[in-house]
Amino acid sequence: MKSNHMLRIAALTPFVAAVAGPALAAGTAGPADAHDTAHTYDIDWTIHVDPVPAGVKEARVWISVPQELPEQQVAGLAVHTDYGWKVVEDSTFHNKVVMVTVPSPSGAISIPLSARVKREPVLEPKPATLTAAERKLYLRSEALVSLSPRIRALADSIGGTDRDRYDYVLASMTYDKTTPGWGHGDSERACDVHKGNCTDFHSLFMSLSRAEKVPARFEMGYQTTLKGEKDHVGSYHCWAWFYDDASRAWVPVDISEADLDPERADFLFGHLDAERVTFSRGRDVMLPGMKGKPLNYLPAGAYVEVDGKPFDGVSRSISYTVDAAGAGD
Repeated sequence: MKSNHMLRIAALTPFVAAVAGPALAAGTAGPADAHDTAHTYDIDWTIHVDPVPAGVKEARVWISVPQELPEQQVAGLAVHTDYGWKVVEDSTFHNKVVMVTVPSPSGAISIPLSARVKREPVLEPKPATLTAAERKLYLRSEALVSLSPRIRALADSIGGTDRDRYDYVLASMTYDKTTPGWGHGDSERACDVHKGNCTDFHSLFMSLSRAEKVPARFEMGYQTTLKGEKDHVGSYHCWAWFYDDASRAWVPVDISEADLDPERADFLFGHLDAERVTFSRGRDVMLPGMKGKPLNYLPAGAYVEVDGKPFDGVSRSISYTVDAAGAGD
């Protein structure tokens, strides 16, 4: 088998050269229309918790919030509630979350939040030096991000470059939310049925990357529209990043979006538009104070426990306005 390291250097070097300059090289797919523009979002969202069983002594709610990142700046995070709350951080992926404690809850629980988020497009790799611990983390097998013999054999058969793995997932998967089992981000299921949503696409990509010793990480958030939205219930979007040792940088991909919008497939390998907000990172996430098992991923909503046991009766509604010019900093 050809050297994976050398193939990845050859594949990414032209890409790095193309995006490092003031304009993309001729023939290189680039952002179109508003996709290369920063956007500022004024977001209001509410976590709704269904009435809990009688006699519960305590409900605890961990709420995902927009994360502070090089490409995302957060201002004015506010929690509009009389319940006790504090900001905590998970020790593995360093997600900041709002933890709300409700003693002796009765009836439904409603927790409104608000924040201003400036999101910039990602138009070039993000430089980073991985520690040994970070490399181990982003190469590990996770509950549904498999490194089984089948996954390893498939990764070997596809080819040695990151673009090969991207193209394989794009060609082999179909965006589908009708076949049972979608949305869990199970890379073994993705190999079986070749269907799913964004979590399924990117879990398969992460498994294939990690099988070839390429660190890969998961990012969960909310996809936006430049028209803004009012009282939108549910919904989320996720994408992935791989680490390129040659350039010592993280490189993003959004393969499910490329499947839905094939004209942007080249752009979405190595670039991200600003029409998204990141709420969390990582898989198999443990939050401070939680008693349940690690979360498959931290949703762009909330996780709830009542008297230390997971509670599924939770939803989120979201409204936001957009300053497409990115003003108001």
